[in-house]
Amino acid sequence: MTSRLEERYRAVLRLLPAGYRQRWEDDMVAAYLDSVDTGDPETTADVLDCGRPSLSEVASIVTLAVRLRLGGADAPPRAYAWGQAVRLATLTAVLAHAVMATGGIVGTLWLSGNVAWLPAVPPDLASTPESSTWHAAWGLAGYAWLPAYVALVLGHRRVAQAVALVAVVPPTVTVAVTQVTGTAPLTVSPWANRLVDVVLLLAMAAFAHGSAPVPRRPWLLALPVGIVLVPVPLVALQVARPELRLLDWPGLCCLLVAAAMLVHPAVRPGRPARLPWSLAFTLLAAATLALRLVTLPDHGGQAERTALIVLAGAQVAVVLAVGVPVARRAARALRGLPPAPADTLGPATPTG
Repeated sequence: MTSRLEERYRAVLRLLPAGYRQRWEDDMVAAYLDSVDTGDPETTADVLDCGRPSLSEVASIVTLAVRLRLGGADAPPRAYAWGQAVRLATLTAVLAHAVMATGGIVGTLWLSGNVAWLPAVPPDLASTPESSTWHAAWGLAGYAWLPAYVALVLGHRRVAQAVALVAVVPPTVTVAVTQVTGTAPLTVSPWANRLVDVVLLLAMAAFAHGSAPVPRRPWLLALPVGIVLVPVPLVALQVARPELRLLDWPGLCCLLVAAAMLVHPAVRPGRPARLPWSLAFTLLAAATLALRLVTLPDHGGQAERTALIVLAGAQVAVVLAVGVPVARRAARALRGLPPAPADTLGPATPTG
């Protein structure tokens, strides 16, 4: 007779890939059930009837599931493709944060009006600096994405995560404090942006030991190139064409992802597609579309809401037009890869 504890273990084990679970599920469940045997039949019966998998056991199963699905250099083809896709998407997203953080430093200097060689600040952009401690912490924390990106490219994943944590926590606390206390309007955009940052922080775990090393030169070179190609012309255009200030962060992300898919040689039509890049761009396109759509309600009460909604619709259309063909090519290539053998890795052992 199947106990409730066994049913709960099997429910958690559904997180594992089907082939691996088919090969190892019974052995893993038996090992977990043996670990709760207290030697006292009555106590053991109570545990089997009322017990639940411990947090450490659930964590070990989740870790194994991620490791099986996002493989490193020696993983089966599908797991390696997904692992590389997540790593490439994470690197690209952190690069975007680092580029905009560097641009933010220049923008802060420009708005301060204390740098002689920068052009004069337009009167409608000039503002009094915030004296709020939380506002200052938010601004300084955003700059942490720059060293986090460099550490990630150089292979120091734990350092990158620790530095990125500095970039994530103060803005998240600021959003919670200001919106709960009513000092800022209750909107979706700050929460959506913070959620993306948290997901990005967790995704850095895909760079664990055994993953393919990051090619340092192109990714480090991408930082100054990105600064020249994105923040500098963006600020210049916003000064020359004030209507471009309607372009918010989700909209900018949509345009950047679409442009990257158009120019990147790995996914351009007529060239042999590289599956990891195709999957990475598919993940980035899906994330930017979700961010764009969930933040649309914030524009409902703004004076320029019609222009903003039309602009947002155009951004969604551009990403779909460019991203759908890339996603289709990635799906076809992924189906052509052999699945992971069920016995690629040994079963997990009970912990805790």
